[in-house]
Amino acid sequence: MNISDIIKTLDKWNFWNQKIDTGIRRSQYLDKLEKYLTMPEIVALTGVRRSGKSTVVLQLIEHLIADKKVDPKNTLYINFEEPAFSGNLNLDFLVQIFDAYLEFYNPKGKIYLFLDEAQMVKNWESFAASLYDRRTGIKIFVTGSSSELLKSEISTLLSGRYVSETVYPLSFKEFLDFKNVNYKPLIKTPKLYNKLREYIEFGGFPRIVTEDDKYNKKILLAEYFNSILERDILLRHKVKNVKDIREIINFVFSNVSKQTSSYKLEKNFNISSQNIRRYFEYFNEAFLLQFAPFFSYSVKKQIYNPQKIFSIDTGLASAVSFKFSEDIGGFLENIVFVEFLRKKIAPYYWVNGTEVDFVLRDGYKVSELVNVCYSISDKSVLEREVKSLEKGLAEFKKAKAKLIYWEGQPVKHSKIEFINILDFLLN
Repeated sequence: MNISDIIKTLDKWNFWNQKIDTGIRRSQYLDKLEKYLTMPEIVALTGVRRSGKSTVVLQLIEHLIADKKVDPKNTLYINFEEPAFSGNLNLDFLVQIFDAYLEFYNPKGKIYLFLDEAQMVKNWESFAASLYDRRTGIKIFVTGSSSELLKSEISTLLSGRYVSETVYPLSFKEFLDFKNVNYKPLIKTPKLYNKLREYIEFGGFPRIVTEDDKYNKKILLAEYFNSILERDILLRHKVKNVKDIREIINFVFSNVSKQTSSYKLEKNFNISSQNIRRYFEYFNEAFLLQFAPFFSYSVKKQIYNPQKIFSIDTGLASAVSFKFSEDIGGFLENIVFVEFLRKKIAPYYWVNGTEVDFVLRDGYKVSELVNVCYSISDKSVLEREVKSLEKGLAEFKKAKAKLIYWEGQPVKHSKIEFINILDFLLN
């Protein structure tokens, strides 16, 4: 491409000559990025496709221009999914784009450079590292829909040069903000529970949340799933056994929050456990699935026990499995798990006759045991949940315990705190 064609293409995505609608502000991420602005390190935003990374970046650019009084010409946003750039994505072309921008606009002062879906450009990290090392007055942000963005040799090359944040689909708080539903002060109304049911069934992808028609929501979620599977898994890893990988992901989405092992799936589907483990890695890299390992002080026991598997978004799992109404308890546990991830907590689970849904650590010590239950109205269910936590407390004597529930009346217990799901998600 020549310079004029490059600038013409970039102009569609940048604030140089236009205002861009950046949607509803996602303060949780913008506040973090604000703190990174004065740091020289490269800022990497990763997360599942359609979670809102690009929107957050555009909101940051808008903030720089409107509030920090940065000249729009000192911001450069490059969208590597732009069709006009397809077929040219390599290091030389990236340099060509940047040089065209410098030649055309000749910006004075600090430049803010945003590389969206950077993993699509081979050796992008060399370009970023070079700019960083030269201390050229350029603040670099990169986004990617794969955790591979910062793995292996890339991480080595950028070691000490970057900080990272994961952008998740909307939290329930953000979901309510997008819906203009006031939850302060928190009053547990039927409307809030209705919105929580909608949130669990259709998830927190921003575009899905703003769509009112339920049929359209399901269509969009199916498209999201197929896009992630095709672009971030099948094409990226050149998977040939498409039927096998679809069978595995469909099964897993139908069994969120349950223990699953590659050996069990090998027997069920006649697919080698080695291939299944590789597929799990692909799903995790694309942020489609997240895993909670068995808690043990023995690494060997952690490895050889099944993992609990969770979807990054319950809407995706619901749309693919059609099992929302049958397994709301499992989906409820799933949103609690992802909420922990948002808070940078990596949960485990524990089993010894009974299961503790989540084991949380503080360093090497177990700090908290958490069970999640839809209803504690049934006496037998309540007894089961309490008993499993009591057994966990007997094993991990310095830990605290919580039981998160949707409906029912909590009982008094000297060692277990009962927390309503709305309190957990909104306080």
